[in-house]
Amino acid sequence: MLRLFLTIANIIITGSAFAGSEIPTTNWGAVLKVPLDQVATVDKGLIEWGNWIKETHPMGDEANGLDSLTITKGNPTGGHVYYVIVERYDTPDGLKNHQSLYYRDSGGAYASTFSKLYFMQAYRVSGSEQKKTVFSIVP
Repeated sequence: MLRLFLTIANIIITGSAFAGSEIPTTNWGAVLKVPLDQVATVDKGLIEWGNWIKETHPMGDEANGLDSLTITKGNPTGGHVYYVIVERYDTPDGLKNHQSLYYRDSGGAYASTFSKLYFMQAYRVSGSEQKKTVFSIVP
C-alpha cells in the first residue's frame, strides 16, 4: 500500500514538473509546512533523502549532474516550521534521470528511506512546487 502511495505521489510530482513547456524542467522543489511536533522526523527524513541523492546521483559537470540541492527551514511560526526544498539540474535530462533513479531505488536498496517520506505529500503547501529559477549563484 505504501509503495502504491509513493508511486502515485511521484506521478503527481513528475507530471507537474514536466507539464508546462514554458517552464524550465531543470528544477524540482516544494515548500513544506510542518507541525512543530514533526520537525525532528522531517529533518531526519530530508537528510536521509539528501544522502540518497548524494550517494546515487551524478554531480556537477557529470552527464545529468545535480547542480545543487538546498533544503532550508525557517524558525517556528504559528505552530509550524516552513521548509523550502530546491533541486536543480543543468539540463532537463538531469531531472529525468533523478526520476529514473527514484523508480529504481524506491522499491530496492533505498526502500526504507522512501517509506519515511510520507510527509513530502502530507505537509506540502499546495501549489508550492519550485519549477523555475529566477536567480542563482553557484560558485
